[in-house]
This record gives sequence, C-alpha cells and structure tokens, in this order.
Amino acid sequence: MSNELQKVFRVYVLDTSALTDTRLRSILGAGGIDETIRMLADIIAKARIAHFVEVYIPPSAYEEARRFLLANGVTIRSFEQLATWLTVKPPSRHELSLPASVLRDLVDEYRQRIMRGLRVAEEHVRRAFETGSRIGEAMDAVTRNQKLGALIRGLRERYRESTRHGVVDSVEDIDVILLAYELKAILVTNDEGIRRLAEALGIIVIDPVKFINILLGLLKFTPSREQVEQAKTMEVSVNERE
Repeated sequence: MSNELQKVFRVYVLDTSALTDTRLRSILGAGGIDETIRMLADIIAKARIAHFVEVYIPPSAYEEARRFLLANGVTIRSFEQLATWLTVKPPSRHELSLPASVLRDLVDEYRQRIMRGLRVAEEHVRRAFETGSRIGEAMDAVTRNQKLGALIRGLRERYRESTRHGVVDSVEDIDVILLAYELKAILVTNDEGIRRLAEALGIIVIDPVKFINILLGLLKFTPSREQVEQAKTMEVSVNERE
C-alpha cells in the first residue's frame, strides 16, 4: 500500500451523524447514549495513540453535535472526554478550488427540488380549498383547526421530503465536505446528501458503523507493551551485530 493511501486511511473527518448515529449504541454494547460517547472517546483515543489516526471535525459540526448530545442525555464530562481526542479545524474556504461541473450540478439539483416543493404546495392548497368547500359553514372551530393542522403537517413533511432529503442543506454539511476535500480524508457520515456531493468530489465516504469497525479492527493489532519491548531488544541486538 502506498504511503499516500496509508495516510488517507489514517485521516478522518466526522459529520455530526458520526457521533449521533443511534446504531453506535448497539455496536458498542453501551447502556445509553452517555456510555456510548465515553466508549467512543476511548476507542478514538487508543487509535490515535497506537496507530496515529487523525480525527477532525469542523467547528460548525462540533457545535451542532455538542448541542444535540448535551440535550439528549450526554454529560458535559463525557462530551469533553470525547472532545479531547477530536481536532476541531475549519476548512480553508478561501484557498479551496472546486470543479465547476460539481457546482453546476448542485445548482440544477436545487432548481429541480424547488419545483417539486412548489408542486407539493400547490397540491395542498387545492386540498385545503376542496375540504373547505365540502364542509362550508357547518365546520366548527375545533374541526376546522384539526383539519388545518393535518394539512399543514402533511405539507411540511412532503415539502421537506421533496426539497431537503438527499441534498446538502446546511453550513455544517458544506463544512465537513470542504474539510475532507482539503485534507484528502475519509468522510464519516450517514447523511445521503453529504455522501452524494462528497463522492462527486472524489472523497471516500464511510458510515459511522464502518468507522467504528475500522478503529476496532486496528486496535486488535495494537502491540502489547511486552511486544514493543521485545521488538526494541531485537532491534538493538541486530544493530550490535552490524
């Protein structure tokens, strides 16, 4: 394996989902989200020390993950234990150059999604008008509010599905992609939109479960202290004979 490829498999950029993926709890056998974060911190720490693995996260994704985890049962102490082993680095936005074709495709994707969202909105306006015409003045306030609430919820869900699902839609998303692109790193995410744009830029993308399995696999080959001492003794012996 070339030195450059070896370097790639030692450098990772984490999306928020790399720290919040609900599957991590069962993979690690943790009792809850707080224990999951502490176990994740321990694994990353050992991988960094023993195998020089580099783990980065941009400030925007770091803050997003911090807010989510602290709001969902992770203690400050556990989060700080994890944060100790994460390198928080913003992407060099002014120095990066991206392929024009990727930008063009992204704009075209947004245009199509705007049109889908418009069609969803038109459909729900039509449904609201038809519902009101059928019931007319006989509709009491409670029923009217219930039906209106159901229409609004349906509109929001379908609009979100049409315009946001599977596409990059936040600063945090862009930052993790740019940082992985800059560092030539592996991007860890379970977000479909991030994955699609990152792969268009030639970035290797893996999901959080595979990331954990890679680190655990590395740790299986971590030499013990006795093995390290034996290797040093053998090296000294060889040098003396030479």
